[in-house]
Amino acid sequence: MKQINLLPKLRQQELRYESVLYSLFVAIWISAISFGLVFGTQIFTKFYLQRQAGVIKADIERLRQQVNKQDNAKTRAEIKVINDTITDYKNLASAAPKWSKVLTAFSLLPPPEITISSFNVDAGKKLINITGFSPSREKVLELYNKILNDNENFYNVDYPLENLVKPTDISFHFSFFVKDELLK
Repeated sequence: MKQINLLPKLRQQELRYESVLYSLFVAIWISAISFGLVFGTQIFTKFYLQRQAGVIKADIERLRQQVNKQDNAKTRAEIKVINDTITDYKNLASAAPKWSKVLTAFSLLPPPEITISSFNVDAGKKLINITGFSPSREKVLELYNKILNDNENFYNVDYPLENLVKPTDISFHFSFFVKDELLK
């Protein structure tokens, strides 16, 4: 079937233009609604993701603090044990007298002919007991006088008279105290 349009040409053209215009309005409305929906979805998604990011950051920070508390407690306990050990060592080291200076100071005193057979130290009392052998009484007296005259390092020399009984081949023993300055 054939259609015949009897409308004037100008009116036919107007109808075509109206049809095109109507199609354009429909396309514009569909585009505007689509644009609005997409824009609205993007804004909603942005706010949703920002809120989720804030929640996740808060969770991460809470977990970090919890882990830090656990790690810090463990680390602090380890550090405390190490510091206590170091402090104990320092206390023991400072409390222990330095006997090397005492030995150095005493080693200069005996004459070459005298043999020291024992050198005993009572650290608590700072008392030294020595025993030895001397070929003569004079060397024992010389050692006694050297210890007695070294009042910078030693004091209160106990010199038993039995050390002077024999004139030769004497086994002797002395006791004397060490000054605190020498032990530092």
